[in-house]
This record gives sequence, C-alpha cells and structure tokens, in this order.
Amino acid sequence: MLSALSDTISTHLAVAGSLLPVQTRAVYDISDPYAVRFDFTFDGCPPIRWHFERDMLAEGVRRPVGEGDVSLRPRWTGGRETLVMELWGDTRVGYESAVLITDSAQVSDFLDESYRLVARGSESWDVDGFLHRIQCPD
Repeated sequence: MLSALSDTISTHLAVAGSLLPVQTRAVYDISDPYAVRFDFTFDGCPPIRWHFERDMLAEGVRRPVGEGDVSLRPRWTGGRETLVMELWGDTRVGYESAVLITDSAQVSDFLDESYRLVARGSESWDVDGFLHRIQCPD
C-alpha cells in the first residue's frame, strides 16, 4: 500500500491584476493524515511550504471556508472552476498576504486519491509518539 502521494497542481499568483505561474506540488503522507502540504516554488526561490487541513481543502473547493491566516473559496476564472487561496503570514517585511489560484479539478482529484489512502473519518494520530519525538529527539 502507498504511504504518500504527490502531484503537480496548476497554480498562479495574483499580483497587480496579473497571474504569474507558480510551480506547486501537493503532498499527502499517511503519517500526517489530517494534512495536505503544498510546496510553492516561484522564480527559482526555495519552496514555501504550507500545510492545509485536508477536509478544509475539500470544503474550500465547494464553498468559502477559513479565517485568519488561511481562507479558501471557489471561483470561476476563464471558464473553469478554480480554488482561490488567500494566505497570510510573517515575511521579512511584515505580515503580508498572497492570493493563489489553483485548478479545482486537480485539487479535488488529488484529495480523492488521499481519501482512498486514508478514508475520511478513519484518520488517527499517534499523540504519544509525537510527544516522545519532541521531548527525546535522537
């Protein structure tokens, strides 16, 4: 059985009325069954990693969700359905946001594959093992 998935997701960064392509890799690992990681790479810089709650992504494809540092909402763009991700975080120049637009069908397909690995509602997490790892690192 597979223990992880990864796939490329078509993504663009919205900047001053333009859409700039961003290399994006979605990653799901059964060792962290509640999360999906997106690695965003732009203009040759090291990847910026964001972890999203898996069910929140699934909801965000269908309806607006989130508040604070992450909000997701569906939108029709150029005749196709997209997922708009608004992300807030600390940068070298302050607390700033980025608006990324991804292909909803690709995100939904990736999530469907993740739910085949670990069905919704059957996730589990080894809290004791996690606490041991952070208290007694190798």
